[in-house]
Amino acid sequence: MKNLLIDTTTSNITVSILDNLNILSQYHEYINLDIASKIITIIDNCLTNSNLKMQDIDNIYVVNGPGSFTGIRIGVTIGKVIAWSLNKKIIPISSLELMSTTQTNKKYIIPMIDARRGNVFGAIYDTNLNCIKDDSLISLDELLSNKDSNYELVSYDNLDINVVKPKINVSKIIEKHINDEGINPHKLKPNYLKLTEAEENKLKND
Repeated sequence: MKNLLIDTTTSNITVSILDNLNILSQYHEYINLDIASKIITIIDNCLTNSNLKMQDIDNIYVVNGPGSFTGIRIGVTIGKVIAWSLNKKIIPISSLELMSTTQTNKKYIIPMIDARRGNVFGAIYDTNLNCIKDDSLISLDELLSNKDSNYELVSYDNLDINVVKPKINVSKIIEKHINDEGINPHKLKPNYLKLTEAEENKLKND
């Protein structure tokens, strides 16, 4: 089984191609601008480095949020186009669950993405990627209110607390979801977890 994973939900872009659980090619770099103009080339380079063509891909995993509004839209759109063209289903993945594949000797992992104004997109997972607290938009103080030494804090962002930078393990997330049925690409929706700025402004004006 040839697997493709796409994550553009943060500025730390990940594209991975795996043969079952073995990584054939992987791109994981910080890109702050012009993700939309670069992502197709990144995917194409990963395919080339894996000696594969797009038609060889069996499973498509798309990280559909939470995270950057723009980043989520890019990844979801690209994933849907690829899946539609190959007549494949899409397996959606949480960005916070992917961050939770970071190796740790703690019992639990708290992945976080800065959502501004003292809030984060956060969750709690154990080291087997079982979800202890669902992905949510939550204040940082509330999320960490019951934290103790059993918890590893993981984030790409500077949150003015001690965090471990994610070192994602794509093989681990694929193993967790390898038997997921997947969904029709037309049914894949972004998981923003919050309103866009335009939606917030509309509510204020209504």
